[in-house]
Amino acid sequence: MKQVLLSIALVFCSASYLLASPSYSPNKYQQNDWFGEFGGTTSMYVNPAGMVENDQLEVTGGFFSTISGAAMQEYGSIVYPFGYDHAIGFTFFENGAEVDPNAGDRGSYTENAYMIGYAYRLLHSLAIGVNLSVLYVNHFGYNNQITLGSDFGISWNPISSSKLGHVQIGVALQNWAQPVIAGVGDEPNSGYGFVAPAFGGADVDGYAIPSNLNISLFYRGFNRSLEIKGEVSMIDVFHNELEGGEGNMIEFGVSATYFLTSHLGVKGRLTKEGYPVVGATINVKDVNFFRYLALDLEMSHDDLIEKKNRGFLWNVRASARFGDTREEKIGEARYRRLKIEPENDYRAAMRLYLNRDFIAASYAFGKVQTKYPTFHLVDQAAFYKGKSFENMRMHLAAQRVYNESIRKYPHSDQVPKYHFQLMNIDYKEGRYGEAMVKYQYIVQNFPKSDVKPDADYIAGQIKFEQGQNKDAIELLNSILPGNANYFYARYTMGIAYSRLEQWNEAKGSFSDIISQQPSNQSEKDLQDAAKVKLGHIFFAEPEGLAEAAQLYGQVSNVNSPFYEEAALALAWSFLKVRNTQQARPFTAWIIRNRPNSYLVSEAYLVEGYCDYMEGNLRRADANLKKAEQLSKNPAISKDQKDSARTAYDGMKDRFDTIQIRALDLARQLPTPRVEQKRAALRPDFERANREIENFAEFQQRVIQSDRFEASRIRVQQDAGLTAAVVSSKIASQPGGAGGGASDLGDLDDLDDLEDLE
Repeated sequence: MKQVLLSIALVFCSASYLLASPSYSPNKYQQNDWFGEFGGTTSMYVNPAGMVENDQLEVTGGFFSTISGAAMQEYGSIVYPFGYDHAIGFTFFENGAEVDPNAGDRGSYTENAYMIGYAYRLLHSLAIGVNLSVLYVNHFGYNNQITLGSDFGISWNPISSSKLGHVQIGVALQNWAQPVIAGVGDEPNSGYGFVAPAFGGADVDGYAIPSNLNISLFYRGFNRSLEIKGEVSMIDVFHNELEGGEGNMIEFGVSATYFLTSHLGVKGRLTKEGYPVVGATINVKDVNFFRYLALDLEMSHDDLIEKKNRGFLWNVRASARFGDTREEKIGEARYRRLKIEPENDYRAAMRLYLNRDFIAASYAFGKVQTKYPTFHLVDQAAFYKGKSFENMRMHLAAQRVYNESIRKYPHSDQVPKYHFQLMNIDYKEGRYGEAMVKYQYIVQNFPKSDVKPDADYIAGQIKFEQGQNKDAIELLNSILPGNANYFYARYTMGIAYSRLEQWNEAKGSFSDIISQQPSNQSEKDLQDAAKVKLGHIFFAEPEGLAEAAQLYGQVSNVNSPFYEEAALALAWSFLKVRNTQQARPFTAWIIRNRPNSYLVSEAYLVEGYCDYMEGNLRRADANLKKAEQLSKNPAISKDQKDSARTAYDGMKDRFDTIQIRALDLARQLPTPRVEQKRAALRPDFERANREIENFAEFQQRVIQSDRFEASRIRVQQDAGLTAAVVSSKIASQPGGAGGGASDLGDLDDLDDLEDLE
């Protein structure tokens, strides 16, 4: 190590004698090349464009001193890169000396410089930079001032590869805005305050620090083991003759660093003032707090060339890098933009969807589509946006979403789902022909997709509602346990078999439902329905009454939508064996708790039969007439249906307009203006949505009313005929005493208990 340092010192000493120009120039500007050279990432005062090469937050500090410490300069710098193209930096120099400690301001000399710089990468290999320097000067109290200057630089990186190395070329104009040191008189503070900079060598009252043109070269190669730096400077390019001296003087400096290992290097340099410097650098990487930490030591003696009476000089500089690199930050930002942020937004949209806030969910899924078009779940976001509209019965908006998604994501695995949802909307809207056309498309193009069983189910339901029971059974039979539609498919099959009077097959379908483990409340309710329907089949069999009653009794939850039907069926079962005491609690519960039920008229009919069997003719007459009165008219009349349909058709155009507005807003990012539009639309939407929901609920009541129409007519006829018999008995037996069940025969008509769908 010692031999290497001595060799480098000898080489640079020899070169300095041959090449240096030690003659004195009155206004020669001593450029500071101790603390940094071109290629150093914090040396904005050499060329501010060089900061773009900085890859991490970097902090540098150091000092330059004579052996005596009488002359010293401190230095600090920090550079922060952001994005791929930008870097900002701050540098300060502290120069000063205390000549007479007892003289206060009159005994000290200060020149401090503070620099703020910015660099921008125009192209991958070309960058520009500029800095603003603030110079504070206090010359023994006679000149106490602040002045400004500025530098401009360009950096070009034509080569950067592992094979050829890294080449960087820079051009900088130092002090294109020249700091001005004001002229002073004999009185203290005669030069005080702010002094404006000069431009282009203009005449000033004082001394304008020269503008210099620097041309720099930096090379790193040989597997990063060698660094060479060179600089040629033209001093005082805007020379003012009034300041004396000569302008456009040429200076140069050169340095080299050879790394013995990746952590240790030796260096030598010939300064622009013409004397040699030797030094060493040592670094460590990836320690606990620092990503990189380097310490540089340089030494020289400026009396080697000419006597300057400063003697031995030395310089210590420490550099540390912290935090993520540019690439890591950009990678993290891209990861967040392409992965984390869209996933967070997608999950937020899904939470809204699961909480059934469908209008907000449609906007949130639309944001995912619009803001993150390359997100890997964007096709699913489109699907759930359509589902959100569909769940709000905004079928027009949902159809447009699905059709747009088919065009935008033709290779997505969501495409079969888009087609199925379009088929499902046609089914909900009663467009059975169009729905079956879409079904055939699914069968032909997506026969093995997940939606095929769902499409089979909808097609089976269409065939069932069209009365094509055999076709419905064939389609629904392919839906296997584990499918979300299995319970519903088997239930429809059971009803279809019942229509075809294939009782064993009907029993099998309903039994399949009962034997499965339900996964949600809807499936539990459907199991209750299957128990009731299976009980009706057994009820009609000569020896099936006990099993029927057992099935009815299993529907024990009074909140079940099928409890009323099971309770009424149990009442009929007990009535069939003439056990009126066991029958009455069930009919009484219906009359007391469900006065608006479609079954309440039949409950009064059973009450009337019980009264007659018990010999209470007057009460039987009252209950039978009540049953006849309640069953006289349909629960929902044709006029009511027509009126509701007319009102719905009248508001449908307005609702379609609201759908299109909501869809348009779902395609836009949630800017404040868009949010205002969404807030303004919400009252119109909620009002229209309530009307749609009310009409949908009314339609469900219509379906139930139509379904119980045959039962209503039967109850009306049975109640009327039985009431006539009872009235005749009352007339023939004054006081209404006596009577019995013999005139009603064996109640064989109970064997024909209606199979309510």
